[in-house]
Amino acid sequence: MATREEYIEKLEAQLKEWNARIDKLQERANQESQELKEKANRKVARLKDKRSQLRDKLEKIKDSGEDAFEKIKVDAEVLWKDVKEGFAELQSILRE
Repeated sequence: MATREEYIEKLEAQLKEWNARIDKLQERANQESQELKEKANRKVARLKDKRSQLRDKLEKIKDSGEDAFEKIKVDAEVLWKDVKEGFAELQSILRE
């Protein structure tokens, strides 16, 4: 089980990686047809929203104690899963 500090480091690294992936996928979407571009841009917007929510959870984790960390971590894990699924959906759209 990861400590609070390890979890923070892991989440910060993942958010950094996701920022770069979102930028690359946005660039790729901009090269597609208008219809595909619009569909991809909607997915990118949802990804950015989920990423922002996850960043907010990260800040709460940083400010929390061990007891609150476990509760916030559960919420963060749900968002983490949503972001991963969002990337899969976006990549699927861009492969069509």
